[in-house]
Amino acid sequence: MESKPITTDEMRSLELNAKYLGVSHSLLMQIAGREVARVITDNEEVEGKSIVILSGLGGNGGDGIVAARYLDEAGAKVKVFLLGHEKTISNEDTLMNWNILKNLKRISISTLKTESDVNSCDAIERADILVDGLMGFGLHSKLREPLLSTVKMINKSNATKYSIDVPTGIDSDTGKVHGDAVKADHTISLHATKIGIRKAENNAGKVHVVTIGIPKEASYTCGPGDLAFYSQPRSSTAKKGDSGRILVIGGSDVYSGAPALSGMAALRTGSDLVSILAPEPVVPTIREYSPNLMVASLGAKIFQPEAVDSALEMSDRNDVVVIGPGLGTHPETMVAAKTLIEKLIEIGKPMVIDADGLKVLEKSGIKLNPEKIILTPHWGELKVLLYPDIGDPEKQYNRTKRALDAAAQYNCVVLLKGSVDVIAHPNGSTKLNRTGTPAMTVGGTGDVLTGIIASLLSRGGSAFQAAAAGAFVSGLAGELAASEKGDHLVATDCIEKIPDVFNKF
Repeated sequence: MESKPITTDEMRSLELNAKYLGVSHSLLMQIAGREVARVITDNEEVEGKSIVILSGLGGNGGDGIVAARYLDEAGAKVKVFLLGHEKTISNEDTLMNWNILKNLKRISISTLKTESDVNSCDAIERADILVDGLMGFGLHSKLREPLLSTVKMINKSNATKYSIDVPTGIDSDTGKVHGDAVKADHTISLHATKIGIRKAENNAGKVHVVTIGIPKEASYTCGPGDLAFYSQPRSSTAKKGDSGRILVIGGSDVYSGAPALSGMAALRTGSDLVSILAPEPVVPTIREYSPNLMVASLGAKIFQPEAVDSALEMSDRNDVVVIGPGLGTHPETMVAAKTLIEKLIEIGKPMVIDADGLKVLEKSGIKLNPEKIILTPHWGELKVLLYPDIGDPEKQYNRTKRALDAAAQYNCVVLLKGSVDVIAHPNGSTKLNRTGTPAMTVGGTGDVLTGIIASLLSRGGSAFQAAAAGAFVSGLAGELAASEKGDHLVATDCIEKIPDVFNKF
């Protein structure tokens, strides 16, 4: 059970990740409903008492509908009123539990479709106990009828009032009252108190936090919940560039494919425009990889200090800068990359630093920004960032500890790649990503991951969010590719599966 208040998005993420781990929403609803009933029976003598449950059409209503069965079992006289037509129930688990009540004769069920229906419902006024299962978390706009009238009726009643999760009418993130709100005697918070409740104590009454079966691992294992922030449909008024402009600075006479793979992965992840800034000798080769990439020359055989100004100029026109894929380690390149990184830090530019770009940071003393900058080392590169003897790479505890060490030392988010990826924040937060397959040891998959993360970082949210979601997408894309290619996949196979990951959830 969470001990600190959480946001609406965090709760949704937990539910999605719990489902990914095998704990269905239907199971969570059954436990939530039982816990609602338990809190009521622990605090009230319910036998023979009139309990009216007012249920909305979503999951919160379903929790109340499940609670009805347990309260009936405890000897209460239970009536359930659905606010709206049963054909408009939006949650399949709520509908299933409503249909169960239709088979039972002891529990009275009715629908309140209009404001007039609500105002003529004498049962609300006569109830000993009222249960508010109308809205729950996620309300961000004013209540409409017949919800508004129902809230007013609840507040007029002399019954003891219990709200499920959040009193209806309260914004679960801000605590703002949207028109009117239930003034509950008790609020039963599911899994954790929603952050808005702390700002609406006059409406919440006594708060009871109950567990509903969300596994602890759902909070630190990457899953579809981490991807939800990035899966919203584009606005109908969207224009070119709104979904991200990415600049990849990399490439050398040895590694021409690395920056191209990062760029193509960013495009497949949803970025609108991707530019590659590369040394002159490899520009024609990179252009041949894809006509969708905009490729510009550094004007020299390598990235050198004289090219920093042009790199800054291009960076200014992009939302996120990727530094490192295939860049090379020529001493002049290292000096130029260090200068560029320092200047980008000064202007607050979001960055993903990978591969040869990581070597620039060794013993540099550079402090980054944990909200905007992500490092993506594998174990060998982590040794360069920290020190040679960092312990056993096979022990998960040690991997997590060292990722946190690097995050603290460089003041940024670190994504330590491996069979289990570790995402670490300097504040001590960590996540583990378990997607992926041994077939992804093929060259180039790390460059693909970098491009995915850069694309997500350009959409807003934090660097930690982008790293967690990016690791999940990259690994699952590899799994999907391997399901077709076996151990014969190449990095571009993973790129082509990125849209399938987004379409899967």
